[in-house]
Amino acid sequence: MRAPVQDDKKVQSFQEIEIGPLGPALKRPQTRNPMELLKHHFFRHFPPAHAKRLVRAAQRVTYPAGRIIFDEDDPSDSICLVLSGRVEILKHSSSDHLHTLAFASADDYIGELGVLDGSGRSARALTQTEVHAAVIPRRYILEVLHRCPWQTTMGLFGQVINNLRETNSRFIHEVIRKERITLIGEMANGFLHDFRSPVTSVQLALEAITNHTEDKATLEACGTISRQLRRMSSMVEDVLQYARGSASLDRRPVSPHDLFADLVSLNADALRNAGVTVRVRADARLVALIDHDRMIRVLQNLLTNAVEALIGKRRKTIVLSARSAGKMCELTVRDNGPGIPKIISNRLFQPFTSHGKRGGTGLGLAIAKGIVEGHAGTITCESKKDAGATFRIRLPLPV
Repeated sequence: MRAPVQDDKKVQSFQEIEIGPLGPALKRPQTRNPMELLKHHFFRHFPPAHAKRLVRAAQRVTYPAGRIIFDEDDPSDSICLVLSGRVEILKHSSSDHLHTLAFASADDYIGELGVLDGSGRSARALTQTEVHAAVIPRRYILEVLHRCPWQTTMGLFGQVINNLRETNSRFIHEVIRKERITLIGEMANGFLHDFRSPVTSVQLALEAITNHTEDKATLEACGTISRQLRRMSSMVEDVLQYARGSASLDRRPVSPHDLFADLVSLNADALRNAGVTVRVRADARLVALIDHDRMIRVLQNLLTNAVEALIGKRRKTIVLSARSAGKMCELTVRDNGPGIPKIISNRLFQPFTSHGKRGGTGLGLAIAKGIVEGHAGTITCESKKDAGATFRIRLPLPV
């Protein structure tokens, strides 16, 4: 026996919502035709009349970058149709490490499995960019499926099975990648152990030199060597912590302006030799809770990548900027290079992702992402061919 059908007039009207930092907030009414949603891939299996009924039950939603749309074990109360932007699907492992299972972008939909079988959410959906979506409540989907011909149900289930196969394939790759990371972690642990003795010897020699000279150039050179030694040790430590899936942070009030100044100072000679102009745009009064050395590691990776991307360019410019954005501090590193190659753009922050770099491990951006997320922040990249790349880091401001 089929469930009774509600009158279409009682179905909630199409509306547009923006999910802001503090939760949902209604936007101003938009002169948008709701039936444009019918072009979405989700409706391909539904007869026109049933598809229109689902469209009338939909809500148009905007999520900012870094927002969790739903988390593991949340109620499966709706299906989310992605209209634009990019969503990352993640799953906790037994060690509580988050594995990337899949990505969703325009014309994809997420959350259908729990809606169909009545279970809770099996994964986390996290926006990587600003995402425009349409959300359809579960009760309307089940009602329409109950009235649709069997071909509709079979077509939808076929798509779900295909998505599960792709997710399973990605998960196998993730397990293999994790094993490689574990091996690198074991190697890093050995390096760190063997590293400490010569580094300590060099530091003692530097102290002896600085205690027996007043020459300004010599003292500056010793200071540079000392800072670079700390960076070398920090790099190995970062690899080790990434392999362990943990990050030890010493967060203190830090001015991004000072952070950028230290970064440029550390790289002054390399930037000069590469012919790169660096511009800093940051309010010295802006302060965020940051582990200085770890964030320098993140910015160093972004700066090094930007310099390498500018090889062969006539005019080489990198802009470092910082601003407050609501309750977040936003740091950006922008270059005028060729942009991120499409072949790696979809997996940029995944480990072992590298393209066109000699000797690159492909761990730099993955480690950077781990450090930023350890600060309860997000890191994203925007890129256009021949128009450069912009890496954007968002960190919470002190309360």
